[in-house]
Amino acid sequence: MLTNSFFFKRQTFLFKLNLSNFIYNNIDFFMYFKYDFYKLKEAILFNTVEVLPTDEEQLDKEIQTLVDHANQTGEPIRHYIGFEISGKLHLGTGIMTAIKVKKLQDAGVRCSIWLANYHTWLNNKLDGKIETIRDFNNYYFTPTFKKCFEVCGCNVGEIDFWSADELYIGKQINGRHFWDFMMKVAKNLTLARVNKSVTVTGKQAGEGVEFGVLCYPVMQVADAFFMQTHLVHAGIDQRKCHVLMREVASKMDEGFELKLGQNPVKPIAMHHPLLLSLGISVKEVSERMTTENSESAKMSKSKPDSAIWVDDSPEEIVRKLKKAYCPLPDPNRQTPEEIEREQEWNPVLDWCKKMVYPAGKRILLQRPEKFGGDKIFETFEELKKEYFTGSIHPMDLKTSLANILADWFKPIRDFAAQNIEGQKMLEQLNIK
Repeated sequence: MLTNSFFFKRQTFLFKLNLSNFIYNNIDFFMYFKYDFYKLKEAILFNTVEVLPTDEEQLDKEIQTLVDHANQTGEPIRHYIGFEISGKLHLGTGIMTAIKVKKLQDAGVRCSIWLANYHTWLNNKLDGKIETIRDFNNYYFTPTFKKCFEVCGCNVGEIDFWSADELYIGKQINGRHFWDFMMKVAKNLTLARVNKSVTVTGKQAGEGVEFGVLCYPVMQVADAFFMQTHLVHAGIDQRKCHVLMREVASKMDEGFELKLGQNPVKPIAMHHPLLLSLGISVKEVSERMTTENSESAKMSKSKPDSAIWVDDSPEEIVRKLKKAYCPLPDPNRQTPEEIEREQEWNPVLDWCKKMVYPAGKRILLQRPEKFGGDKIFETFEELKKEYFTGSIHPMDLKTSLANILADWFKPIRDFAAQNIEGQKMLEQLNIK
């Protein structure tokens, strides 16, 4: 018995010694994630219409700085994207965000969702009461948003969901509250610069704008520094505030700076594309084809039929897509350039390009043999090339897209049907 006991203790000791040596020799793996420049750059550029800085050499330099500091200190590279709590979630919010977050998570980025209830309050959304905004966030917005991340393959447990109640009131950075950061940002901005950025609220600067709305862009800029986020993310419509963030970064004193480890850095801004509205008309397309402005053609919460909500029924998805602008190209009448220009405003193709394929989905056309039979398009370029020949009927494309969306979002629909408190909030606020 003594021999067996000694032998067991010796084997246990050797096991622990070997384990300790293994951990010591692989300490980098066990202590923190090692960032890779190329994988991080790919994630930053993925499905974006613009990244700030726009100069690629400068962008590479700033990405390398983040990678070096993160790998030296063991601190994560942090991301955030913020949202007003202003109504139902449509695909442009819930799904476009989740697709990007999935890619960033794969590169090791710590992602966070900023649930901007104070910004919502300033912008007079819902019924204009902060208590209602909080309840709507807790019972509908955040729970539904989490399901969007799930259906896009994100690790939801590794995403931070922050609200103003948690950060603005309770959190401190180096003994400073959010309002200290806001004051510091405000001291480095002129009224003219703030006025130019008010458009991020959906309003235009002028005497009719409430003073509180002027605080909105200042708060948005301060968010990145207070939350210490190195990658700031939004639709292209939020670009002006991100420009201000980068301008202000070099003016922030010790204690207010954005840092990775002990090293001051500038936030890198990523702008994902906006999905075109389903409500765009032939007349509007004719007018817009003479301009470069596509922002006003995006889907909108204020126009329910311009968007698909993440919990829409299959029948509702079909109904909305059926009415969508989706012209059939005519190569015999149109030049390739004319077809290209016209199809830029086709929301069905637009959603395939910006959402379906980036999410790893494929378009499957299901047709009778006499109309070409079933066909899978592995890439958007394959789909676009064939559609531009006029050989795909618009209704076949719409049906294929509707089938993908209905199947993809079934878990969100199932959750929404069981979320009684969320349904009550929607009914209370008459949100349909």
